[in-house]
Amino acid sequence: MPLHRRQGLITLALLTALAGPLNAQSQPDDTDWTIVVPPVGPGPVTPPTTPEGGFGSPDRTRFDEKLRERVLDQLCRAIKLKQDINLGEGDFSGTSLGIERYLAPRTDGKLALVEVQGLKLGYGKGLPFLLDGGPLSAGISLGVSVQGKSMVVRPLEGTKTCSEIDRLINIFDIKTVFPVNAERVSKMAVGELWRIPLTLTFSQGLGLNGSGANAGTPETAASISFGRQDTGAASMTLYRLSDEKTRFRFRIDHIVVKSAALGINEALPTLALPEVGNILLKLLEHQLTRQLSRYTSAWLTFGMARSDGKRMLMEFVADPRDPAQAKALASALKGDFEELLVMAARLSTLQVTDESTKAAYERLRGKHAETLGQPTYAAANDYKTKSRSFNFNLPFFYARHAQSLFGDDKVTRYTGEMGDFQFYRADKSRGSEYITIPWVGPLFKNNVQRNAEAVTFASPGEAHGEPILVYIHNQGYLRQTGSTVREDVSDLNSVLNLAGAQRGAQAGRLLLPLESIAPPPPITIHAPRREHDTETRSEPSDRKGWTSFTLVFNQKAVREAVSATTETIMKAFAAILDPLERAMLGWLIDHGTYEDGKFLYSRRDASRIFRDEDFGNHTAHDEMRSLARRAADIITDIAAARDAKTNEARAEAMTRFVGGKAESSLSYEDALKILVQLVDPMDLTGDFVANISAMSKKSKDSKGHYILKKDRQEVSLLKDAGETKSRFAEPSILVD
Repeated sequence: MPLHRRQGLITLALLTALAGPLNAQSQPDDTDWTIVVPPVGPGPVTPPTTPEGGFGSPDRTRFDEKLRERVLDQLCRAIKLKQDINLGEGDFSGTSLGIERYLAPRTDGKLALVEVQGLKLGYGKGLPFLLDGGPLSAGISLGVSVQGKSMVVRPLEGTKTCSEIDRLINIFDIKTVFPVNAERVSKMAVGELWRIPLTLTFSQGLGLNGSGANAGTPETAASISFGRQDTGAASMTLYRLSDEKTRFRFRIDHIVVKSAALGINEALPTLALPEVGNILLKLLEHQLTRQLSRYTSAWLTFGMARSDGKRMLMEFVADPRDPAQAKALASALKGDFEELLVMAARLSTLQVTDESTKAAYERLRGKHAETLGQPTYAAANDYKTKSRSFNFNLPFFYARHAQSLFGDDKVTRYTGEMGDFQFYRADKSRGSEYITIPWVGPLFKNNVQRNAEAVTFASPGEAHGEPILVYIHNQGYLRQTGSTVREDVSDLNSVLNLAGAQRGAQAGRLLLPLESIAPPPPITIHAPRREHDTETRSEPSDRKGWTSFTLVFNQKAVREAVSATTETIMKAFAAILDPLERAMLGWLIDHGTYEDGKFLYSRRDASRIFRDEDFGNHTAHDEMRSLARRAADIITDIAAARDAKTNEARAEAMTRFVGGKAESSLSYEDALKILVQLVDPMDLTGDFVANISAMSKKSKDSKGHYILKKDRQEVSLLKDAGETKSRFAEPSILVD
């Protein structure tokens, strides 16, 4: 599509017009954000449910749990009663019996007592062989395992682990799922969870390993591995929702994972532990060995994986106060135990089809129709994911992990309004840990997760409707400064400040109230100690917790974003560039022509106009060529969504663009900065939760719940899509 040519050099007026949306952020008197939970009061923020917050809730819950992993924020949290008993030898060494009992924090700040008993039957066969008799070796591995668990999660009223330690060590208070009867079901506490998962796995692998023996460094090893894993899983859960409601869920899942990994490991000197005979000393030795194993090697790994799976979920809700319904729940739990074994075996060994999945549902539905009635919810999910991962560990000092993922899910409902949901998702997450101490864990953490999701829905027999687009940003902190929190919220505002910029919208109405969420931190001034010293400033690293941000583009916003003209898209792109790049793009708009996915322009003229600029080791032509390619890729990506043949294809294209999976490979934030300029701000809704505590008395907590709903209609599809997503998301350990 050719752009009209305008002659002459870029004027100051043009630069000002393009730069307009980049005005300095200010806190407006009139904001579209509404405070639902004020940023005061002790304890964590438990925000009311909104469609926006509900859609992001599964990600937020799992993010919070991972943020707390290996973190000793209370003295007694590291105390666990755990024992693994090896029941096999040789090829059957994977056979074991495990018992575990520990305290875990819930999202509301209170504790839960978790009790797990598990049995694993495992067989593995390795077939190693040497290559040329040197340090290289290769091997083929085959394995099969069956793992079953009984898990009970009991909510506690306390918030301090040391105050609840008597509950933990009271072995006369151990609770298991079995035996199942109506009386025990009726006595479940509100929030109590029973879980019975069974998993059958077949695995095959090929690995190549090399050591540095010839170089005199036998401690160094490198490996390349390829694998395939077929897993069939089936699980039942019983969850007390309230006094009058207990939910029974049955899940079956089949997944095939193909993976490849590259790793480098450097072994560190270890301590030789003396032989001990006393049982108590053996337990202490086990704990010591388990801890030391985490700190005896440095490693670097890269991995790729592709997953293809099908799952089905069915749930019933009954009143446990009614003896007949309590008996029905107990009978379902007991009666389906054998079904679990059958399902796990069938799913892991057979090709699963839509017909077989539906047949499994019909069989279970008919089985429980007389006692529990019809299911309150039932659906099947076909899903595919591609992921990449990076992990680095330097014992005691630093660890980093990062992962990117793209996936699509098709969910078919068998109950209610029925119909199909189509989800496309692009995720990126990373986490950093600093100064890790045995039994204590990392002293400092900074985790971030970004998700872009597009969703469409089709009623039975109809085509999919227009997509919605959802962006979720979760940020976690452990012993970080207040300035870090403030900077992260400011980054979100740098996106929101551009909303509607190319439509003449008033800047600033969508800014998060920064001063309320993250007020300026206290600064300590240290006076000079010696004559020639200068004063220094510092602030405490005393913040822990998380923020969760959700931004939703409704159907109209997505439609208008992809329909924007080429020139409007270029102006939106210019608004996020630095001044020099903005000037160059302005010149390209004036003097270039966009045709067939490329910008055509005079190289000589570009070099002459910008020859006096400092581009480091690059020339003006190099920079213009790179900028022209970036601009063309953005236009191509948005055009791919506009020209998509179906709404599902449009949803996928939008997810790829925001998630950095398209031609432009933009960051999430840059893609959003472009899109928000192209839409009416009234077509955007949002949810923001801050749950950050100050670990010292010098600082204040940053807590509150804010929603972007003022004068806006509810986004069609969002609530149903969020509930569907929540049911099929990776389950939390403590809730179902």
